Amino acid sequence: MPSIVRQDSLCSHVDQLRFFDFLEPNFDFKTAMSRFERQVSWLPLVAPAAELESSPIQSNHTSDFIWQPPNSFLPTLPETPPAFLDDHHQSEINIETIIDERNLSNFLSPPLPPPMPLMKTASTPKLKLPIRSQEKHSRAISPSPYESSLPSQKRTKSSTNIHEAQPFATGVSQTALEVAALLKEHPGYMCPMLTLVQEYQSRFCKPLHTSELNTARDIVEIQYNGQMSYARLTSTFRATMGNETLSVRLERPYCTIHCPPNFVVSSTFDMPFVRLPLQRFSENVHFLLAQHTGTMPLGSFVQCYSFYFPRLIDDEYGVPLEHYITCVKNIEIATDQGVIKRIQTTITPPFSVPLNHMVPDQRSTSSSTCSLQTFAREVIDLLKQQTVHCRLPLSKFVTTYHMKYSRHCRAADYGFEKILDLLIAIPNAVQILGDGNKRILTLTHRCQVKRFFNDLVRILKNKPQRSMAISEIPKEFANFSKKPFDIIDFGVCYLDDLIGEIQDNKEVVIDREHGIIKLYRKEQTDVEKFATQIFADDIINMFRHQQDFNIPFQRFIPMYHHHFGYQCRVQLYGCLRLIDLFEEIPHVVQILEDKNGERIVQLTHEAIHQAVLLNITQLIRQHDGSILFDQLPKLYAETFRFELNYEEIGFDSIEAMLESMQDKLTCVQTNKNTVVIRIIEEHHSDIVFARNVVHILMEAQGETTIWLLKQEMANRFRRELKIEDCQHRLKQYVQLIGQNVRLTPPMRFAYEVVKGMRACGLDKMNYEDFLIDYQLRHGNAHCPNPSEFGYPTIDRLFHAIRIVVLTRGHRQTKTISLTDEFRMHIRPTYSLHLNNNNPFAK
Repeated sequence: MPSIVRQDSLCSHVDQLRFFDFLEPNFDFKTAMSRFERQVSWLPLVAPAAELESSPIQSNHTSDFIWQPPNSFLPTLPETPPAFLDDHHQSEINIETIIDERNLSNFLSPPLPPPMPLMKTASTPKLKLPIRSQEKHSRAISPSPYESSLPSQKRTKSSTNIHEAQPFATGVSQTALEVAALLKEHPGYMCPMLTLVQEYQSRFCKPLHTSELNTARDIVEIQYNGQMSYARLTSTFRATMGNETLSVRLERPYCTIHCPPNFVVSSTFDMPFVRLPLQRFSENVHFLLAQHTGTMPLGSFVQCYSFYFPRLIDDEYGVPLEHYITCVKNIEIATDQGVIKRIQTTITPPFSVPLNHMVPDQRSTSSSTCSLQTFAREVIDLLKQQTVHCRLPLSKFVTTYHMKYSRHCRAADYGFEKILDLLIAIPNAVQILGDGNKRILTLTHRCQVKRFFNDLVRILKNKPQRSMAISEIPKEFANFSKKPFDIIDFGVCYLDDLIGEIQDNKEVVIDREHGIIKLYRKEQTDVEKFATQIFADDIINMFRHQQDFNIPFQRFIPMYHHHFGYQCRVQLYGCLRLIDLFEEIPHVVQILEDKNGERIVQLTHEAIHQAVLLNITQLIRQHDGSILFDQLPKLYAETFRFELNYEEIGFDSIEAMLESMQDKLTCVQTNKNTVVIRIIEEHHSDIVFARNVVHILMEAQGETTIWLLKQEMANRFRRELKIEDCQHRLKQYVQLIGQNVRLTPPMRFAYEVVKGMRACGLDKMNYEDFLIDYQLRHGNAHCPNPSEFGYPTIDRLFHAIRIVVLTRGHRQTKTISLTDEFRMHIRPTYSLHLNNNNPFAK
């Protein structure tokens, strides 16, 4: 294999002749050169200084030539290159292009050009000379500082190239420059080896081996004084050392204000576990950063903190200091020069930011990003379930991961070379505490707060009124997670610290005065409240066909769709989930659990009473308006396929049950001594009374005071209006709000219909023509929207306003018409309207 020889490794012409005279015609070149090196290895290693100081003569010759110096000597390639070669160029010499059986005579002939101090080779072809095996072994251990580091030149197994000389620091190993920068800070540029190793490990967070210094003897030399060894910069390096030569600038890992010179931050030093209120600790940290111009090293935080505040005490039941610092708002721990951790200010994102936001990487693609998100969720579950206090040594991560997921964690599957790099790529989920072999994985503070918040919301959703006392949180969390509650598991010291982190969230309301925490619930509008009342009536109508007046929670949505023919949209009622809608009607339904733990929607006793009343009313209407009292249980069971269980409603007998329904049902004794049950039908006068009230409110543009309404009813219709009538008899048509009476949302739609038809001068219109006219007047192609008036469908909306507008026919023949009371002219400027702020006056 061709090797490298230095240009200064020259032999005399006589020695060459003597050696090659003993070679046979068919000699092995490599074996011969190896013997030739061993024969001349005793010769001097350095050329005369006068000859080396002369500068080489630049030549444009394309042919290679070798200059034979006056003094005949053959220096071999030294183990440690001499310093004077830093000022001269080196070239590659391929001995195979010079010495073979055909040009051996040319190689042994004296040189033709004038004397030159050093060897000069042209650019082509490149020459290669062999090097000693010891030098090969030395370069295999560590790259020589004299070898070029240009990426365009590649080193292969067949040859190793030495390029032209570069400036002194170019090509020197980074470790040597870092050691030189450390020694520069010491008096006399020297310090004990033990101190150097400790400072290097403290400054760069990586070990320093003596073998690395042995390969850089031109920069650092090791001296032994008795039983102690010292390291110092060489005189040659100190003579050439400057700002440009020493490109490494050290950032001290400790505070120069509160720490003594050469303060050592050992990687084996463990940060204390602290137990302090987060609010007080946050104030102290912000004060420290203000004293350190916004940034300070983490390694000396304890010393700086003790200078201004009481010393931090290591508490076994505390939180790691490095993690607790990141709990402070607008504070982060960044890494300088890849090794030194520093505390600095930042803008902390709210914990509602998605956790799948990963650090950007040039290698990231859509598939790799999804893989990182999946890996982040796996690590979060691993730390929550398989560790103590959500902390796991990095050395045990791979084993624990394999035990939980039954597969190996390979960094290459995610595009990384090391597990550490993979974990660093998910900083929003995992925080790496410590350095070296004492690194510990834990969840970030943002992730911990998000985890606590999610568990708290799940607990509150199953609580009555979706609220509970703050003092009950530990007990409820223990029941929820099936293990004792420990606040340290969430990375803080006290429960108030976590409560303070979520108090700005819009989903949770914290009442510290009464010590209550509850979920935020949006205030319903008047339309949503009215729609919720309609939904409650629908629930009773739907549940009355069930034997036990209950439905499994999971089957409610499909059964609702099957019963009414349309989907149940909870947004219509101002809720986000079905369970929220049920909580708005606690007087109608309640959520229970069966023996298997399944949730069941059950009617309350009051709602069951109304459901039985509706069933009996339906049964009476199916039998020509009356049924015999004795036949009620039998007919009830035949029609609804379950028995009438009056005891379930809370009555001792059927007579007592019917007596509680006397406002809707009546029992009449006939001449045949039989009792007949009949329905108390709504009197026509009651319908006329409701129409008169609605008519007056429409003239008042939808709203007026209760006193003006009572006066107008007495003057125009000779009828007395009571407040109780607005609350009970007329609740489908009017709403009593304080001292004012307002039309309900469907009656408001009826008011719009009356105005539109009177504007057209018609009392009867085709349904399709009415929709087109309504859309043109309101400038919206989606009008009328029944949800704006509290109903899920337009048909149910028209059915709700039947005292004002009647619909007849189907499809193309469908028409709408006004009732007799509303065919008269409605005065839009009637004196009963309140003011211009009336929401109905548009």
